[in-house]
This record gives sequence, structure tokens and C-alpha cells, in this order.
Amino acid sequence: MGKLGSKYFVIACLSTHDTAPIERIIKKVRQRKLKKGMKEIAELKANSSSDEIRNEVLKRLVKCDCEINLIIIDKKQIIERLYNAKNKLYNYVFGLLIEDVNLNKTSIEIFIDKKDSNRLLREDLDQYIQSKVKAMNSKTIVKIKHLQSHAHKALQVVDFVAWAAHRKYSFKQENYLGIIKAKIKNTKELWKK
Repeated sequence: MGKLGSKYFVIACLSTHDTAPIERIIKKVRQRKLKKGMKEIAELKANSSSDEIRNEVLKRLVKCDCEINLIIIDKKQIIERLYNAKNKLYNYVFGLLIEDVNLNKTSIEIFIDKKDSNRLLREDLDQYIQSKVKAMNSKTIVKIKHLQSHAHKALQVVDFVAWAAHRKYSFKQENYLGIIKAKIKNTKELWKK
């Protein structure tokens, strides 16, 4: 969420009752669309994939039983003091995503792309999520796992979703997000002018 680079910061949440069909998307795309020498790469990333791969991942996602929630942040509108407390800002934004997820379950698992190597920041986020869920439904038990995206194929699919949203907001390319439009439950645009 640095000041430089792109104008927007995107967080995507994909909710499902069963991650197996989501994970199979990556497996099938690897088998059917990657060239022989490319099949050994550690993970599929939307940013470094071809249009054919991006379209295939998104088209397969539409066939899955899932919902997508997005938060789009106009980085130029973030006040300076929040840049100095990015972890608190990230916690707040993640909490906004949680508000849109169906918590009428006895238990849920949340898989988060492990971007931060700081254990204390991850624990702070976990505590924030736990308190947010408890306030919404005190009976829901939450398990939170921070994983590297190369180790969890569903996180790789979510990368394609976030990339598609980023393309729409940063470059006015709506075709990618248009593919998964039917699965998008909610989009929150924060501080957008």
C-alpha cells in the first residue's frame, strides 16, 4: 500500500463452502494451458500470465459456487498519518470485508496471503478479525491461516480476481472483471473522488 506505483489498492475476498473446486481451477489451467516448460513454475500470478491464462482462470471461477467482495482504495485520498500506521489501516479495511461475508456458520476458515513477515502484525490482524467476527456473530468459530500463495491454489485464484479489479480501476479495462461480474456480491470504494 505504498504511495508510489498504482493509484488504487485492491483487496479481494472470495467466499465459498468448499475450496476444492477453486483450487482445481489452477490445477486444470496448469495441465491444459501451460506450455511444457512452464508447468513447473511455483505459482500462477495474474500479472505475469498471458491473456489466455487470465481469461481461463476467471471463466472457470464463474462456474464455482462462490461470492466475491472487493474493496478499492484510492491511495491518493489516504491521509498521511494512516500511511504511518499501514497495519491498522489494513486491519480496518479487512474488517470492512468481513462485514460482507456470511457468518451464519458454526465455523469458518480464513486464508490470508502471507505478505507480511512480521508475526506481531499478523497476530494483530488475527485479533482484529476475531473481535470483528465475534461482534457480528458470537457463535462463529474462526480459524485464520496466513499462507504463501504458492502453497495455496485458492489464493492464486484470488490474485486473478484482485488483478482484474485493479485493471478496471487503474486502466479502465473492464473486460476481465466483466467475466466474473455475476459472482461479485459487493464492491466498496474507499475515499474515491
